[in-house]
Amino acid sequence: MTLSLNHSLKLAAIVAATSFVSAAHGAKLVEVRPVDDRHVMLHFEDGDVLRSDDGKGEDAFKGHESHGVDTVVRHDPPLDVDAAQNVTNYSIVFEADGGMGAMQPVNAFRKTKVNGVPGQWPEPEYTLEHTIFLELPERLEPGHTYTVSFENMNSDKQSATFTYEPTASVSEAIKVNLIGYDPTQTVMKSADLYMFLGDGGPRDYADYEGNTVSLYNVETEELIEVGAVAFHADRGQEYGNWDLTGSPVWTCDFSDFEGEGTFRLVVDGVGASRDFVIEPNVYEEPFATSVLGFYYMRIGEPMTDAKTAVMGDDMPPPRQPRFIPEGNDAGIPADPPGFKVIRTTMSPNHPDWNSLGGDPWDNKDWSAYVEEGSPDNPNAYGGHSDALDWDRRFQHINIVFELLLPYTMMPEQLGNDDLNIAESGNGIPDLLDSAANEADYWRRLRDGDGNFSFGINNPVKEHTHAYQAAAAPWMAHANAAMCAMLADAYRLAGQSELADDYLATALDAYERGGDGDLDTMHHVGNSGMRGRDLRAMAAGYLYKLTGEKKYEDAYVELLEIDETGSLIGKPDFMKSWAALAYLSAADEGEREIGHPDVLEAVKQVIVDDAENKHLKPNANFPSRRSSYSDYGWFQTVIEVSPLMLAHRYGDIDEAKQNEILAALLAEADYSLGRNPLNLILMTGAEEPYIVEAYTSGRNDGFPGVHPGHTPYMNQKEWGESWMANPGWMSDKGYPAWEEHWPHGEALWDNWFCFCNNEFTPQQTMGGKTALYAYLHAALKQ
Repeated sequence: MTLSLNHSLKLAAIVAATSFVSAAHGAKLVEVRPVDDRHVMLHFEDGDVLRSDDGKGEDAFKGHESHGVDTVVRHDPPLDVDAAQNVTNYSIVFEADGGMGAMQPVNAFRKTKVNGVPGQWPEPEYTLEHTIFLELPERLEPGHTYTVSFENMNSDKQSATFTYEPTASVSEAIKVNLIGYDPTQTVMKSADLYMFLGDGGPRDYADYEGNTVSLYNVETEELIEVGAVAFHADRGQEYGNWDLTGSPVWTCDFSDFEGEGTFRLVVDGVGASRDFVIEPNVYEEPFATSVLGFYYMRIGEPMTDAKTAVMGDDMPPPRQPRFIPEGNDAGIPADPPGFKVIRTTMSPNHPDWNSLGGDPWDNKDWSAYVEEGSPDNPNAYGGHSDALDWDRRFQHINIVFELLLPYTMMPEQLGNDDLNIAESGNGIPDLLDSAANEADYWRRLRDGDGNFSFGINNPVKEHTHAYQAAAAPWMAHANAAMCAMLADAYRLAGQSELADDYLATALDAYERGGDGDLDTMHHVGNSGMRGRDLRAMAAGYLYKLTGEKKYEDAYVELLEIDETGSLIGKPDFMKSWAALAYLSAADEGEREIGHPDVLEAVKQVIVDDAENKHLKPNANFPSRRSSYSDYGWFQTVIEVSPLMLAHRYGDIDEAKQNEILAALLAEADYSLGRNPLNLILMTGAEEPYIVEAYTSGRNDGFPGVHPGHTPYMNQKEWGESWMANPGWMSDKGYPAWEEHWPHGEALWDNWFCFCNNEFTPQQTMGGKTALYAYLHAALKQ
């Protein structure tokens, strides 16, 4: 396939015909359209922020500082919100039975949200958008044309006309997977029905239960009845202890439909969804975009003609500068010129670590801890950045495990070498190329004795040098695990030379780690891992690769199996990645399983985790999400590895397999559009993707930010500044955030609020990519 950032999804026509009557000045009327047959929404903007993105000027390609010059556009005077909520300022006329009818709304509800923030200091300007929801005294009639007139509210328009046509009138109340559905996923194809009406609260669709649900074929114009509206769950705290939907949720199930094409979901009395497809291999696009997201987190990629030839002229350039040290073994010119990475004794194991202040990796001055003689590491380059920063830290190691998890389970289905990263077309699956980029960085990050380091901090402001953290046995265990799992993946891909290369590193790292740091735990991804958990992973994959019993015995001992055959301690510490080593070895049948009781214990803990951490607690979530709720403080985190492993390897019946697959599909659906924002929750070229995030790609000569990145959507403050406190934005909205708003709408068009719009590959990208890859493989035709 050839992936383009120009998303193929086309939005349905909002109305059959729209016209505006202009006023001289005022708030910009963006659109008027129905929510359902009793509510009409009017969307106004008081202004907007235009971003410069020409790749020119001193701030181009400089990380945090690459924001260009933003322009605030204001539509003055702003909307008079009091007048906008006065129903006497509205009148609606319409055709009726060959004549004309008229009515006046009975209520006018409002929600207001910050829709733009420029990068100005110390506290920026901002612009607002307003949505007015008009509650009607009678129902809209299909095929009738309505003209909504309004006055006294400082709008640039005084009226708007729309035709209510259920198959074409797009309603924000219908939440669908905007990428689409696979025709074979008969265990679950579903959409949700709910709507937050601002100070009008959640829309009550109880009277719509039983209403017909149909699919409208956009090409043939055929309307196919597929089900009926049914109640799902009341609103309440759920995933991450958040109220994501802010509303009771009704569901529209069409699982039994197996046709293909481009469709809109039509709900009688409501309207239509945006367009989506039902076609084979539908998860390939989000899978590919997620892998592309990892490419755009790399540090060290060149902007060359060769890369353009692979990726295409319409692809944005990678992050710059490359931060390549001078004198490296690969002979790559230093970038910036003269750049160095200086070795230090500082690390997360150092007693002064927490005294560095804030995030120690963001502290640029480690000069007090430079090793004697100020030695540098000329080969310290590559790897993936931490959000918009340049540091590359040990917490990123799970990137390798997340990317390889689905590949190890289904290598034949995930051999894609055409996902538009720089290595595409080299004969190696792009998932492996992506994982290797991270693993190679750690292989090069050594001290003077060849031991493995914890990472590199953010470079100094002048970009002349950065500091390398000290080495520790914990990092040897990490490198052993990464390289052993990658070597096994290369073996599955038929790349024997590469498999042998990474196996050699894994064996070296395994010996260097020894018994050191086995009970030392560091935070990785969304949880913690001890040295023994990483060493267990390494031992499991080394057994798969070599067949040497000593590694199998070490794997069993490190897993800590008690006399009843159960795993001791939190399964979090074992992680799914260690379990996969033994499960996949048994499934492939190439290695004798010397501890069948341990294999059964591993299978059981995975099935138990799937049931107890995912299926049971999440069964009644309004959002229908299935991700592990304990990791949901950042609401966009996806962690469903036990579900994938149980679905692939668990000794479970068909009914349980289908229940697990439905849970995986529901989690993917939420992130791909079936959410309160009706957005695909990662960056892309245009809506319905997220268009603003605190990430790379600004001021690089290509519009927008880099694709494939999923912001935290956090609303809780980290500090007092506007960049560290999303409350700065929510407090300017209406109604009061904490009392009313769905937490699933906690996203603002503000590139600079890292507290809300930031992300990290290890937290919000890895598990997401694994899920999309797994579904692509499991449903591949």
